[in-house]
Amino acid sequence: MDVPLETEGHCAVPSHGGAWLEVRPLLERPGVYAKGEVGVGTRPMWQEALCRLSLRSESCLYVEMSRLTFIDVAGVTDLAMTARSLSGDRLLVLEQPPPQVPRILDLFWSGLGGIEVAA
Repeated sequence: MDVPLETEGHCAVPSHGGAWLEVRPLLERPGVYAKGEVGVGTRPMWQEALCRLSLRSESCLYVEMSRLTFIDVAGVTDLAMTARSLSGDRLLVLEQPPPQVPRILDLFWSGLGGIEVAA
């Protein structure tokens, strides 16, 4: 069983297949930075990070994804579910996601409010 390694709000989880995910808070704005892969072995940590993010009170929450090399459909679904859970006019902004993220959102979550993809 993989156990997250935590250091000052920073977590990294290696999986049995060699995949790993690093998630840490953004310093300059409310959000998280993700690096590595979101898949079967790393998804629990991804879900936990998104859950914690959704509990914040700011109107705009960020997920910096420029160093994410892979995310599966389930990981994108977690993003969509996080956006759906936001109340009022709150917004989840996905910054520089891998190319498959907007395609999956358009395919399965077309018209979903509360989420924005920023190039």
